[in-house]
Amino acid sequence: MREPIWMNPASGKILVGGHRGASAVAPENTVSAFEAAIAAGADFIETDLRLTRDGVPVAFHDGDLRRLAGDPRQVSELDMDELRILHPGIVAMADVIDLVGERASILLDTKLYEPAALERCIAVLGARLDSGRMAFGVRSLDVFDVIHVQLPQCPTLGLFADIGDYPELAARGGNWARLWEKDASAENISNLQRLGLKVIIMTGQPTDGSVGLIERDVLANLCALGPDAVMLNDPSLAIEVVAQL
Repeated sequence: MREPIWMNPASGKILVGGHRGASAVAPENTVSAFEAAIAAGADFIETDLRLTRDGVPVAFHDGDLRRLAGDPRQVSELDMDELRILHPGIVAMADVIDLVGERASILLDTKLYEPAALERCIAVLGARLDSGRMAFGVRSLDVFDVIHVQLPQCPTLGLFADIGDYPELAARGGNWARLWEKDASAENISNLQRLGLKVIIMTGQPTDGSVGLIERDVLANLCALGPDAVMLNDPSLAIEVVAQL
C-alpha cells in the first residue's frame, strides 16, 4: 500500500507519475497500462476524464475516436456499449479507481468544461473521490471553481498553458501546478513553490507528438531543477533516475 501523495508528499522525494499509465509499454489509458505503471513503482497514475452520451465517466484522452479507432465521432456522442465495440480497451473511470486501489494515487486530467458534465462525473464516482488519493487536473480557473464547490477537500492541479495563471490558482486554493518541459527552469519552479504550489514537470512537448517522451540525461537534468514530481510515459525510467540523485 502506498500513502496518498497529493496533500502531504514526502519531503525531498521527487514523485513519479505514469502518463496515461505506463503508455510507453502498453496501450494508453488501459488496464494493462495502469498495471504496468504500478508494477514499475509509479507514485501516481495520470489518466483522462471524459463522459459518454449515457453518462459514464471514462478514461480516454481524445475528444473523438479518430486516432485510436478510426472513427470521427466524439466520445460524448456515443454510449459506453458503442465505445467498447469501437475501442475494446476503454475503461470506466470507476473501474480505474477500483483497480488502482491503494497501490498508487491518481491524477484525473479533466477534459470536461461544462459544469453539468463535471457534476455528473462527480455524482457517478461519488465516494470513490473521497479516498485522498484523487487529484483533479483542471485547465481553467472556471473548471477549478466547479471542482472546488463540488469537492472542496479534493486536491487540484492546474494544467494551464499560461504559467501566469498560476498565482490566481494558488490564491483560490489550488495545490499543484503542471509545467511543460519547455517551461521548466529553476526560476519558474521556485516561483511556483513560493506561491505554495507543488510542481509537476510534464515531459515532452505539447504540440509535436512527443508528449511524455524524454531521454535519460534530459530527465536527470530536469530532476536536478527541484520539481516535486515528474510525469512521463515510461515511469520505470524516472524511478531509476530519481534513485540515482
